[in-house]
Formats: sequence, C-alpha cells, structure tokens
Amino acid sequence: MNNKGYINWAIWISVLSGIYCLVYLYTVGTFTSENVLPGYQIVYGTFTALPIYFTAGAKREDFWRYISSYLVGLLWSMVYLWIMDQLSAMGVDPWVNIALIVAIVCTVECALHFTVLSKLPFSVVPAHFGAISNAFWLSNLTISILGPGATSVGGFYNFAAFPILALTLCGGTLLGLICNEGLNFINQKTGKFQLPKPQQD
Repeated sequence: MNNKGYINWAIWISVLSGIYCLVYLYTVGTFTSENVLPGYQIVYGTFTALPIYFTAGAKREDFWRYISSYLVGLLWSMVYLWIMDQLSAMGVDPWVNIALIVAIVCTVECALHFTVLSKLPFSVVPAHFGAISNAFWLSNLTISILGPGATSVGGFYNFAAFPILALTLCGGTLLGLICNEGLNFINQKTGKFQLPKPQQD
C-alpha cells in the first residue's frame, strides 16, 4: 500500500477512535462517573486493549480469543490482589508483598497458559497482562475514592469498578477490529477509499 493509503488508514483509525470516545464518554463514562467512581471515568483502558490486539494483526478469527483473554486476565488480577491483601493484613512490607506475589502468581499463570491451557481460547498472555496492569491502577484509584472493598482485610483492593473495566477492554478490542477492517475500504494500489469487494466462494 502506498503513502496515500496509509494516510487514509490513519484518518479511518483516528475518526473511528474519536467517535468511539464520544459514544463511550456519553454512555459508559457518564454512568461510571455518576454511579461507580464519582467524578471519574476510565475510557483510557480502551487504549491498552486496542494496541495489544491491533499489533497482533487484529484478525477477525482472533477477536473472541482476545475478548476472553482480557476477561480471564481480570480474574487473574483478582487473584494477585486478594493474596496481596492477605499478606498486607499480616503486616508484610508493601513492596516486598507486591514483588513476591507478582513473581509467584505470574509464574503460575504463565506456566498454566503456556502449557496445559495453551490450546484454550483465553490463553493470550499479553492480553492477560494488559488487563492486569489496568486492574492494578483501577483498584488503587477506586480505593482512593471509595476506600477498600467490603471484603478486603488488608486495604489492598476494591473491585467495584472491575465490571466497567471489563466492558472497556471489550470495547477496546472491538475498536481494534474496526480499525483493522478499514483496510478493506482502501484500494491497496491507489490508496483511495473504496467499497469492499464481495468475497467470492
């Protein structure tokens, strides 16, 4: 594809991303700000999910693999944070706590998804890590606004906004797919926008 095609693709990506943000902020963002995290929204979680999927090719056949992997990554983040919370309640130094648990749980997580679970659709480990990194900062943000979760014994987690994060990561994956689909609307030789040609059987 020539430079004109890449510029048109950049326009496609940027315009669609802008529309996504506008729709998100008036729907999910508003709900989050008014009902979950007063005064805050987490649209930026989109732009963790999008590039991980996008740089892997954003193939249609991989869409549900990435969706399920982000959601499983969120579940893993809850394992990390729950164990950290228990050690925090025991008085373990926070930095030692975090380093130790990340090392141990990450080893277990990667070993499982690289081996016995590798053929299952939710084993895209980079997507896990993207979800986990977002979950860590979101839990901290939620604690700063609402305090620790009701079941927390060490003040180390609050999962109240995790359903919103799950929705946001799914939205980022969908946006990545739509961005990549833009190539079907660009002529690979001329770089001009065109209607996609119907696929022949």
